Amino acid sequence: MLATSAGPIILRNLECFVDESDPSHGLIVGCPIMKILEYSTDELLVRARDGQTEWELAGTNDTTAPTAEGTMPLQRVCRLQAAMETSAPSVAASEDIERYETRTAFPTMAPEVLADLIRTLEQIFKVATAMGLVLEPRARLKAILRTRQDMFRLQFSDDPPVRVAPLQVSLKPGVTPTKSQPRRYSPDDRAFLERHVDALWQHSLVFRNPRSRWASAPRIVRKKEQDHDPLAGPRMTVYTRAENERTEAMPWPMPVLEVVIGELEGAHVFFVLDWFRGDCQLPLHPDSQEYFTFVTHRGMYTPTRVPTGATDAVAYCQGVVEEILGDLLGNGIMCWLGDILGYAADATALMELLDKVLARCEEYGLKLLAKKCQFFATEVMWCGKLISAQGVMHCPERVQGLIGIPLSRTAGELQQFICAITWMRRGIPEYNRLTGDLYAVLERAMILAGSRKKQKLNRFLLVDAGWSERDTACLNAVRDALLNMLPLAHPIPTAEVCLYADASQAYWGAVVTQIDPSKLQLPLEKQNHRPLDFLSGRFAGASSRWATIEMEAFASVESTRRLEYLLLRPRGYTDHRNLVYMFDPYGSDGTMARYRADKLQRWALSLMSFKYVIEHVPGEVNAWGNLLSLWGAGPVFPTESIARRVARLAVVDRVSPLKEFEFVWRSEGEIRTLQQDTQYQEQARAAGVNWDDERALLLSPNGQVLIPPDATVLQQRLCVIAHAGAGGHRGAKTTAAALSEVFVWATMPADVSTFVQGCLHYMVTSGGKIPRPHGETLVATKPNELLHFDFLSMLEGEDGSKYVFVLKDGMSGYVELVPCIDATNDQTYASLLDWFKRFGVVRLWVSDQGAHFKNQVIARLQSALGAHHHFTLSYTPWTNGTVKVVNREVLKSVKALLSERKLQTTYWPRVLPVVQVALNSMPSDRLDGATPLTAFTAFPGESQLRSILHPQDPLEASVTWVEAEITNHLQTVRAALDGMLAEMTSASEKRRRAARDRHAMKRGLRPQVQ
Repeated sequence: MLATSAGPIILRNLECFVDESDPSHGLIVGCPIMKILEYSTDELLVRARDGQTEWELAGTNDTTAPTAEGTMPLQRVCRLQAAMETSAPSVAASEDIERYETRTAFPTMAPEVLADLIRTLEQIFKVATAMGLVLEPRARLKAILRTRQDMFRLQFSDDPPVRVAPLQVSLKPGVTPTKSQPRRYSPDDRAFLERHVDALWQHSLVFRNPRSRWASAPRIVRKKEQDHDPLAGPRMTVYTRAENERTEAMPWPMPVLEVVIGELEGAHVFFVLDWFRGDCQLPLHPDSQEYFTFVTHRGMYTPTRVPTGATDAVAYCQGVVEEILGDLLGNGIMCWLGDILGYAADATALMELLDKVLARCEEYGLKLLAKKCQFFATEVMWCGKLISAQGVMHCPERVQGLIGIPLSRTAGELQQFICAITWMRRGIPEYNRLTGDLYAVLERAMILAGSRKKQKLNRFLLVDAGWSERDTACLNAVRDALLNMLPLAHPIPTAEVCLYADASQAYWGAVVTQIDPSKLQLPLEKQNHRPLDFLSGRFAGASSRWATIEMEAFASVESTRRLEYLLLRPRGYTDHRNLVYMFDPYGSDGTMARYRADKLQRWALSLMSFKYVIEHVPGEVNAWGNLLSLWGAGPVFPTESIARRVARLAVVDRVSPLKEFEFVWRSEGEIRTLQQDTQYQEQARAAGVNWDDERALLLSPNGQVLIPPDATVLQQRLCVIAHAGAGGHRGAKTTAAALSEVFVWATMPADVSTFVQGCLHYMVTSGGKIPRPHGETLVATKPNELLHFDFLSMLEGEDGSKYVFVLKDGMSGYVELVPCIDATNDQTYASLLDWFKRFGVVRLWVSDQGAHFKNQVIARLQSALGAHHHFTLSYTPWTNGTVKVVNREVLKSVKALLSERKLQTTYWPRVLPVVQVALNSMPSDRLDGATPLTAFTAFPGESQLRSILHPQDPLEASVTWVEAEITNHLQTVRAALDGMLAEMTSASEKRRRAARDRHAMKRGLRPQVQ
């Protein structure tokens, strides 16, 4: 309670310190409490000025030292503080104290440092005024800076760490301490190291620790500022790789800049705040401090703050800043480690936001670097990007720096240039096509240099890797693209989002734009699109051999996967063939390979989670080129297509026999030579063959040239000419008809049929079923005798599942589907044991040779159970076609169920049990009308229509009757089950034999009955 002339004031719940040696009842009230009580120093001074403008204070100070009894409480507190400063403990004692607790002395700032800080803040205030800060917000900013002045720093001060839980490092089990010897430093580096470490020690950022079991040697890194500033010094870095290898990393989600920057739509003014030496403000737990001890030529020092470069430093820093800002994140504030961005629609809201952020910093004791802060601007630099109300673009200074780099002479310089521009690729249309030649030169240089490290590549000249004028032109095109980069717009909720994707033989590209909905009625080439993002990629490896329409489909699918956060309601531009190809692959190509159809079905499945509108773009409308020309895409080199075509012809293996060097086109003279045999001519004329004197050849009555029966090489080459190349790899009848128009020999129909059946190209293009060239697969005659299994790749589900482990009984076709996160041997082991514990051990297994099947774990399980594991041939999926057919059916069924129930593609694990029930409950012709469930378990495989019909009244019976009925029923079931298995085995074998005979008759073969 405080007594006043107007009456007492009661202060409830006031925390205070009590001096028990002071018998008086005085109370010292600080500024925060006086601020709550609305105490105003300005009002007191105004009242004094009203009395008189000048006051004479000479002679009012009492210079005599007051006695202990006559001192006031505030004077005794000041005297106690002075005594503590004069009687400071010894250095050794202070080190022992600071070893396990952080120093919390009052921050002190020298007068000259305080004056520099005030001048810096005033200069930033003037910049904000010049940026257009109006009167009322300007007065508000001035009041904020005057109140929150202590939140800014220019250099080290005795500040305690941020008031958060300290970082405690978790080591991997069984690790040993790492020890390093001090390095040999130059005299200049030793002098710098002494000054820097002494400054750290004076401000309690490190302490001497000669008994530390951990030690890392620091490195002195030269700064670029030292080239032109004699007062600039180097930087000390501690090499913590050994400690990081022994540390369990802390997980923490870092924000994705491309996603969070999309929240800036509607913001017109910004401010930027930067931490002051963020690594020196974060507390390190005493139990973890010893791990980061560093050794110099003067001794060993242990830090009390989180060191830069530690494994958990980034995650911990991001976690601290998110803890400090709390609910402000996403509501006008973004943060990336020590960089804080504030945004608002007007200056008044921005100043209120700035005051809240500085209040949070004051609450937690976080200090900011004054010279890197901006309190008001219409465009700011944040995380290397220039942000304004119009959009986001890369830092102009960085772009100019890249353009100003001289022409690369070594592979290391080219590698550094490519790494720098890769960070800007999302603002460059067709980045991969523009930089394709540079990547090719760099890859050649790495191969020739035998290393991918910059240190070795710096000694390798690009001329030795085949640098040419074309590569110089490519480098200049990249520089032009950097100059022509447009700002990426902020996503507008009311705008239409458009996706345009395209692909060529070597590259693919995509652009996401937004447009006013009222402009959609205009022709595509006249619409004003604003780009949101650019994507591009290169087809390499197996993807470079895809069909053109498959490459175009991949461009659409990959764009939707990587830009999902933008494509909430996309309007896609395509020539319509891509989507038809994905959603109905067999409709456009009935002979498509199974693996390609499965891949397209997975792509179509990924597109089902989007609600989109398709705009048909005719092929003759070059909308893609029009858009890129507006945004400054690089030029297309005139010799590009020719050079790539020649390169492909130089490396692709010759598949057609007509292209082989050994193949020789036969002439009429060679046939005439083969017919010169006198005995053969007499036999031919006796058979009614005529001699043509004009052509000097033996001809049939129909005018066909007769080929001798022993000229097998000639007959084979004639078959090649008639069937391959322009023959189009047609069937045996067509090939024989074309051949019989010109030539004839006795066994020509059978020879042509045999030749066509052995043509690999005809097997793929013939349509219908493709015969298995390696013979029949293993066939089971009873349930649980043969087990097929395989992994089916899926999209990542909601529970993290990426695969389906498919198990299928060889006789009945009974299927089990197990969702799993990874395709590993552990998953295979667990799934097989789960099958065996329910149905019994299967002695014969069939699978491919994947690492998850062919390993020691599965081999030991096989040996322990006495089973035989049959591995199919590599790259021949038809040898395990029994389970491959199930994979295709699973994909089809999952896609249909998700579409029927209108679920997202990530929900496929929910419908997987339904798919398993559907596959096992479907009557099969191969099983003579029975279901796989019935054939495998003897349970009735009923459809869901059976749920309509069920008994209404219960049946009462005696226990004796029930036991007798159970016994009779089991005997009946056993007899029926044996008979059913025999019938199903016989029906399956008849069906298989009939299909084989039918297929053989179509091929012109005669089935051999044994």
